[in-house]
Parts: sequence; structure tokens; C-alpha cells
Amino acid sequence: MHDEITQRKDQDSTPPLRLGGLNYAWIVAATGSIAMFCGLGLGRFAFGMLLPSMSSSLGLNYTQSGILGFTNLIGYLVAVLLSPLIIPRFGTRITGTASLLLIAVSMLGMAFTTSFPLLCALYVLTGIGSGGVVLPMMSVMSHWFFPSHRGLALGLVMAGPGFGIILSGFVVPKLLPISGLLSWQTGWLIFAVINVIVAWLTFTLIRNHPDDVNQNPFGRVPTSPVKNKKKLERSNVRLLVHLGVIFAIYGATYMVYVTFIVTSMVGSYQLSEATAGGIWAWIGLLSVFSGMLFGWISDHIGRRLGLALAFFFLAIAYLLVGLTDWTLGLYLSIILFGLVVWSVPVIMAASAGDYFGPAAAASALAALTFAFSGGQALGPVAAGYLAEITGDFSISYMLSGIAAFIAIGLALLLRPQKSA
Repeated sequence: MHDEITQRKDQDSTPPLRLGGLNYAWIVAATGSIAMFCGLGLGRFAFGMLLPSMSSSLGLNYTQSGILGFTNLIGYLVAVLLSPLIIPRFGTRITGTASLLLIAVSMLGMAFTTSFPLLCALYVLTGIGSGGVVLPMMSVMSHWFFPSHRGLALGLVMAGPGFGIILSGFVVPKLLPISGLLSWQTGWLIFAVINVIVAWLTFTLIRNHPDDVNQNPFGRVPTSPVKNKKKLERSNVRLLVHLGVIFAIYGATYMVYVTFIVTSMVGSYQLSEATAGGIWAWIGLLSVFSGMLFGWISDHIGRRLGLALAFFFLAIAYLLVGLTDWTLGLYLSIILFGLVVWSVPVIMAASAGDYFGPAAAASALAALTFAFSGGQALGPVAAGYLAEITGDFSISYMLSGIAAFIAIGLALLLRPQKSA
């Protein structure tokens, strides 16, 4: 144990920023949120806003659009597989910083090409970078926060992607071709520059463990002993699979929504791209609060009931656009989805620390995220294929709603974690 602490301090010898009596845990959480703004908000969810103009200029059909989104998930899966080896060795600070720079390089490449195969290859790198940001930023909260505040802290971290959605919603429709670059290429160029700035901020402020700054984790000390085993126990494999199936359902259904809802607004609902962008920005604004809201709820009523409640609202959001063509139904769907979109990742990350202990949280979260990524990879491809047959995405949204109700049942079958 002493050697581990010494190694961590060697890695993070740079003195951190001091802000009076504020516990450094909140600095780490806030910085993680900014990193997630780039890693997910710009690295993945801005794609939904850029997709209509990319499809128009490149002549992509629904299937090709789904394939392009799928390539990002391939990269994400690679990052998930490598994370149990990389994070323990290099820590959150180095891993997160390097991943943000990788995203910047891949976006810079996309800004200067119109080749579909090359775009796919570069978007794989973006996916690797996104996974390299998400996993360490989420798992490190198990070191910095006790279970009493872990959900709230993770909610703060997951507020970051919402700001990415807001930025893309307002900026992308206003982009213009410059210096021979198409409007969507200009978007990738701007996002690349932002990623470089945030990479510097991440390296400056993130620390891997409270010991690095001589502080304790924030929150109420658990009354029962905290598991601190480095490896997952065999007895927990069934629980891990159970959680993984739930997370895979979320990955498949929410990815269908975020990838194609803007396309649906422009195509099925006949909204202008600017109007669709404004609505997309509202999803981002509402999502800023979703992680913190459901993180706080799950801190108080438990992860199991928190998951069930989250999937109930997701199911309604999916069915509103799957079973109706009302514009009012679309708006209600947007509101519900925005208020609950980051709930499941936050509760899953908190569950990894609660059920498996802080030391094994990264490995557990990597396994869960692998299942999540598998769902994300399959969802858009299947939805794109169904849209080619039916002409729109209504059946895909309807199936997503049914899957969300199945997830409610699976969540209620989980055993309650021990009280903190």
C-alpha cells in the first residue's frame, strides 16, 4: 500500500491549485465535468448535429450514417478494453489528458477530409479518446467521494456533456464554409481547438487520489467497512452481468435517440435545421441537471430504485416519438429525455463503487461500459437499417421504449446495496 501511495505521489508531484477551504474533491469533479464536455459533449453528441450537413454534402444514406456512428463506438470499445491496463498504470490525470489530445488530433483530421473511409477511421480515434476520458473521470470519483455524495459528484461530472450539446446546438447551425472547408468541417476544427485547451486544464487540475493532496474523500464515512479489493470477486460476476445487461439496453436505446432525433426533426417533423438545433440545445440545457438530479435521488432512495425511475421516464420519452407524430409529443419527449439522459451512467458509475469497492471500481465500470458500448454500437446500425425499410425511425423509437420497460424489471430485480 505504501508503495502505491509513493508511486501516485511521484506521478503527481506538481502542486495542485488551492482554493481556500474547499475540499479538492470538488475541484476534481468540476474538472472532470469540463473534460466530459469535450470527451462526450463534443466527441460524440455534437455528431448528431453535424450529421445532417455531413450526410447532405457527402451523399450518405441512413445505413452509412449509422456506420459512421458505429465506427466511433468501435473506438470506444477499444478504450474500454485497454482501460483496466492503462488507468492503474498512468492514472486519471495522464490518461484523461492524452485522450483529450487524441480527440483533438482526430477532429483536426476530420476537418480536412471529405473521404468517407478516412472519416470512419478518424472517428474511431475520436471514440478511443472519448472512452479514455469517460472511464477515468467517472471511476476516480469512487476514490474522491464516499457513497453518501458519490452520486451527486458523478452527476456534476456528467453535467459536462450537456454543455457540449448546448454549444453544438447553437453553434453548428450558424457555421459557414471558410477557406474551402465545408460548414461541418469548420465545426470539427473549432472543437479540436477546444479539446487542446481542456487537455491543458485537465493536466493542471486533476489528481488521481486524495492522498496526492493530503486530503480525505468527501462525504460521510460509511458505517460498514468499504470493500477495497483490487480485483473483482467471482461471486460478483452474476451481479456484474445483471448490471451490464441493463446498461447495454440503455446504450442501445439512448444512442438511437441522440444519433437520429435531429434527423427525425428535420425529416419527419419538417423542422428547419436551425429550429432542430435550438431544440437539441434544450436537450443539452436540461441534461446539465439530469445527472445531478438522479445522482442525488439514487444517493437517497438507492441505486436500484433510481435506475427503475430513470428507465420509466426514458420509456415515455421514446414512445412519445415512436407512437405519435404530434409536434407537442416531440417537445414532451425532448423535455423528458433531457431531464433523465445522464441518469443511468451516473447511477451505474456510483453502483460500481458501491457494489465492488473503490479499488475495483475502474475494472467494474470498464466491464459495464463494455456492455454499454456494445449496445451503443448495435443501436444506431439497427435503427438505420429499419429506417431504410420503413422510411423513418418511429419503429426504432417504439422498440427502444419497450426495451426501457424491460430494463425497469431488471433494475427492480437487483439486490439493494448495503446502507452507507
